[in-house]
Amino acid sequence: MSSTWLTKAVLQFERVLWLVSIGMLFVLGYFWGVLEFGMSHPVSLMTSLEALSGFEFSGRSVHQLPGGIWAHISEGEVGYIFTRTELLFISIVTFFCQIALAIIMVLSLIALRDKSYRLYAGVALYASGLLMVSPLYSLYESGVVLPWWELVRVAGALLCVRWAAKSLPVPQTHSQALIVYASQTGSAKYLAQRLHDTAHALMDIACVSTLTEQILKRYQRVFFVVSTYGQGEAPDSARRFVNTLQGANSAASQTQFSVLALGDRTYQTFCAFGHYLSELLEQKGYQRAIPTTEIDRMDPQGVAHWWQQVGELLGIHTAPELFEYDDYTVVANECLNPEQTHRLAHRVTLFCANARYEAGDLLAVQPEQKDEHERLYSIASYQDNTIELLVRQHIRADGTIGLASGMLSQLTPGDRVLASVREHTTFHPKANVPWIMIGAGTGLAPFISFLKKRQAEQDSAPCWLFFGEQYVEHDAYFAKDLTAFQDQGILTRLDRAWSLSDGVYVPDLLQQSHKAIRQWVAEQGAHVYVCGSREGFGESVLATLQDILPEPQWQSQLHTDLY
Repeated sequence: MSSTWLTKAVLQFERVLWLVSIGMLFVLGYFWGVLEFGMSHPVSLMTSLEALSGFEFSGRSVHQLPGGIWAHISEGEVGYIFTRTELLFISIVTFFCQIALAIIMVLSLIALRDKSYRLYAGVALYASGLLMVSPLYSLYESGVVLPWWELVRVAGALLCVRWAAKSLPVPQTHSQALIVYASQTGSAKYLAQRLHDTAHALMDIACVSTLTEQILKRYQRVFFVVSTYGQGEAPDSARRFVNTLQGANSAASQTQFSVLALGDRTYQTFCAFGHYLSELLEQKGYQRAIPTTEIDRMDPQGVAHWWQQVGELLGIHTAPELFEYDDYTVVANECLNPEQTHRLAHRVTLFCANARYEAGDLLAVQPEQKDEHERLYSIASYQDNTIELLVRQHIRADGTIGLASGMLSQLTPGDRVLASVREHTTFHPKANVPWIMIGAGTGLAPFISFLKKRQAEQDSAPCWLFFGEQYVEHDAYFAKDLTAFQDQGILTRLDRAWSLSDGVYVPDLLQQSHKAIRQWVAEQGAHVYVCGSREGFGESVLATLQDILPEPQWQSQLHTDLY
């Protein structure tokens, strides 16, 4: 269709017909309501009905009396009398409905010349004509209105147009390519944004949660940057799209795709979701442009190699600046459990003038060895420019200390470290609702940030924290902070499990409080947040919660950050 304005107008036909239908249903409902339930004061009719003009509505007669008054007449008596305001309002509604239908009919006749829009325009012309001949538009000319038939008329018109809308051509976009991210911890989103910055003129960007099959087919090429979560699962943001794609019919498509799969090779399910998505897209008829590429812990060389292949397809010759880090200064470094020499935990405070973040976000730290991959840590603070971390000094099986954790635990005030905030939107706490926070070990960190957010925003919704560690005498991290939160009424309830001191684990506490947890979630709308190691802690907590939480809440009110 050559005219842009006409194309846009045609695409609004269905919406306008909905508005017209609402207007018609309003008129129907209004007449039915006043004639059925309206207040009436029957008086004897002083003239013959044959001499009066009128209409019939669902078996009830409405006539115009001398003086221009319209009233319901039954068995020779005058019942409900319509005011002039009522009749004027109804006339205005029906007038605008008729104008809208006339415009659709005219535009449909014009659009019939375009082969691409011919079916839709023809059905829209039929539907608008079907509505136009409704007796609602000729009430005052001895019409007969059968409400149930009018409902069928409206439903039939809308269903016809909805069916025909499937024949509309898919609008073309200004970009030939789309980069899609599916992120759980924010890394895939960050990487996709960095890549998009290099080729923004040639490429759109979108979160997979907004993606539909129709959008997918608008582009010649779609590039996915996806992480794998848990035991080879899709990130939360990708589940709806994957379910939709699984149910779609297989059909040949001109759209090409490639998947950049992010993961950690130390896990058995390394890049499992990326491979599954790639195979699913191919099964549904999409064309593989570049083989699925595995990236171990954000390896920059692997990403650069994949992007080089993307650039050859799109004509991009600029190498992206993949990872950009800010310079953070160490303010303080406190060991919280010096007696636990084999599993030291440090509270590290960093300062950066342009650090901005939300509760639940992560800090990506670059080890001193520049060829090493970045490490992600939960932020345990809620104040611009200052970031606190809870860092466990990781000791490998061979007795050596982990690079990033070893570096952070040995920092002294004044030292510098390269780091960058990673947005972790799936773990941002929901405002003005109760929270149930479940963490173990350094998984306590984000919940300190949560509680500081409550404190800063003066949000009075209740908070319940479950925390697990080994020894009560050594591992009570942030004890003073938690006590202060309780004294201020910010932390409503605190339950702690000491596995080696008392032989109690977090799932035991959850089982003991299962009725209260269910009540908080099902009746008060509480959201549940779980943070900690997936192996052992995370698996047992999720298994316990699955027995406690109702299925709808399990799907919508449970948020996890397991590593």
